[in-house]
Amino acid sequence: MSDNCFRNTERLRKDLTGIMTGEKHILLVDDDNDMLMLIERWLKKEYRVTVALSGQEAIDSIINDRPDMVLLDYAMPEMDGPATLREIRSNEDIADVKVVFLTGMESMENEELNELNPAGFLAKSLGKKKLLPEIEKLLRD
Repeated sequence: MSDNCFRNTERLRKDLTGIMTGEKHILLVDDDNDMLMLIERWLKKEYRVTVALSGQEAIDSIINDRPDMVLLDYAMPEMDGPATLREIRSNEDIADVKVVFLTGMESMENEELNELNPAGFLAKSLGKKKLLPEIEKLLRD
């Protein structure tokens, strides 16, 4: 069995186990593959994690396998975080999904973003020890 096939089989097994045990599902969206892999590694010990590299991929993933929360990179090429959230909010089937912006910037809140109703804003620079409790808190809210 090839390594790639084995990894896909293992990921499917974990996804099915997560679904059966009620494990929370987080969709992680970031165009930076290194950041994506780092945060995924932090999260996958506690949550079922799906990843997407673009806004459109995120929307397709939400439609096909609705997560409990979306951690959405703010600055991405083609369809950035706000444009992705705008698309999510315009689709009545997924409009109420909880979306939290992940950003490298310190202050993000503004009137336009607040109208999109994100569940929050988290700085990527928080690091594992601060980011994970914030995610847990947002999942409970």
